[in-house]
Amino acid sequence: MAVYMISYDIKVKDSFEYQPLYEAIKGISGTWCHPLESVWFVDTTTLSADDIMKKLRPLLTIRDKGGDTIIIRRCLKEGGGVYSKEAIDWILDDRRTWLEPSVV
Repeated sequence: MAVYMISYDIKVKDSFEYQPLYEAIKGISGTWCHPLESVWFVDTTTLSADDIMKKLRPLLTIRDKGGDTIIIRRCLKEGGGVYSKEAIDWILDDRRTWLEPSVV
């Protein structure tokens, strides 16, 4: 499929444990990068954003108001930012499965 960015805000912190969420994200494909506190990138050739959401949703407290929030978006290779060399190396690795936009 592609490289996906996963970003979340944990609002319901009273009993939240990050480790199960982290392990679920790492388990999506085994190919991941965690460049910022609440941002991950995963590279998967088998799962869609909806598939990823189905795996992560049970670990979050989703409510209409005041609950945890999550964004899962397919990424393009082009981008920018200031983050670690390790993350840059992961993103620029030739093995990434970036989807390029269609030329119209």
